Amino acid sequence: MSPTPDTDTHPAPERALAEINADIRCLFARAEGRLSDAERVRHAFLLQEWAAAIRASVVPAA
Repeated sequence: MSPTPDTDTHPAPERALAEINADIRCLFARAEGRLSDAERVRHAFLLQEWAAAIRASVVPAA
């Protein structure tokens, strides 16, 4: 077994978790806690991106 993670199952995220999280926080700050339909779509996309970045950051146990 190779010591490097399999990039096919866990591709490297395009953006850092902190950057995605900051975008989510800014979205809610600009909307003052009430999202429009377009903002809800953006929020859903950001959540999917965040979840993918979390999955990519998981290191398999030895």
